[in-house]
Amino acid sequence: MPIVVTGATGQLGRLTVEALLRRGIPAADIIATGRDIAGIKDLADRGITVRRADFADTDGLAEAFAGADRLLLISASVPVGERVANHRRVIDAAASAGVSLVAYTSTTHADTATTVIGATHGETEAYLRDRGIPSVLLRNGWYLEN
Repeated sequence: MPIVVTGATGQLGRLTVEALLRRGIPAADIIATGRDIAGIKDLADRGITVRRADFADTDGLAEAFAGADRLLLISASVPVGERVANHRRVIDAAASAGVSLVAYTSTTHADTATTVIGATHGETEAYLRDRGIPSVLLRNGWYLEN
């Protein structure tokens, strides 16, 4: 059951890949993705599948998610105005690839948030529900520090 981790080139994505390995998930069942995969070449050397995934590239997302069963969608670190469109492309590509579960890094109270960041997470959560893909909402509160 291959698991895709988006943003594996970033801190949370990289830590997630390492945690999956520590939990006994075989390297062959992990697909690490990022916009610039040069930074995760060492993961490929350890048997992890490494694929390029740019949230703005619909065709590339389909290739990146091919064969995946589960997907961790780490919220895009792009300008707020582009975030929801990027997330929708990821969700659509996951649905097309037959992904059975999407875990999404959201924020606390995203469904009622009035802040700009909170509202974008709320829109992404709503889109996941509308698409009917089983999902887990990881509503961390780190944004509150800001």
